[in-house]
Amino acid sequence: MSSDERITRYLDEVCCHLHWPPYRARVRRELADHILCRVEYLTSERGMTPEEAIDTALHALGDPDELGHNLRQARFPLSYLFCLLLTCVVWAGIAACSVYLLLQLLP
Repeated sequence: MSSDERITRYLDEVCCHLHWPPYRARVRRELADHILCRVEYLTSERGMTPEEAIDTALHALGDPDELGHNLRQARFPLSYLFCLLLTCVVWAGIAACSVYLLLQLLP
């Protein structure tokens, strides 16, 4: 497997956990840039072969599934979504009560 394929596969595994397309594209771009910069550093400064450098860079990032899950949780924590939903329900209730009271005042 070529080095580009390994990086692409790693990025695919991370990004499959991210469901919002703009966020997924941004994370993919930033991770790819980070991996390539790290590979360049390891090959030029540390004298590693490109294959060794890619192994080291990907290993340093950790498990792609865990990274993707953590990135999704950091962007969309469950408590935030619950609070947002609860706020929407409260405002919908206030609006419904207001409409009901206005309709009671009209002849």
